Amino acid sequence: MTPGYPEGVHQALIKYTAMRLAIFVAVLIGLGLVMGRSLLLIVFAWVISVALSYLFLRRPREEVSLALAERTRRRLDEKAAAREAGLERPDDEVEDALAAEAIRAEQDQQPKK
Repeated sequence: MTPGYPEGVHQALIKYTAMRLAIFVAVLIGLGLVMGRSLLLIVFAWVISVALSYLFLRRPREEVSLALAERTRRRLDEKAAAREAGLERPDDEVEDALAAEAIRAEQDQQPKK
């Protein structure tokens, strides 16, 4: 099952982030009991939690990767279809239109003489 956008991407990111955060907090608490309070405690907890996340969160990391790849593929396909249909303007035209709009807005804000 391919995750959809935006739900698939957001759900996968939230799930992976929550799991990473849970690992970090668990390691932080565990090291805090052993080391006591220290600035190095956070650094050690971060390094250990990164290693544990890499080892144990392969599947959620792949889900995020697949969801992002699917979203990117879909957006590129939509862009290509718009380009073929002639609905998309080249980037330089869009930039020129935005620049002209900004100049007009700036001129509107200047006091009249």
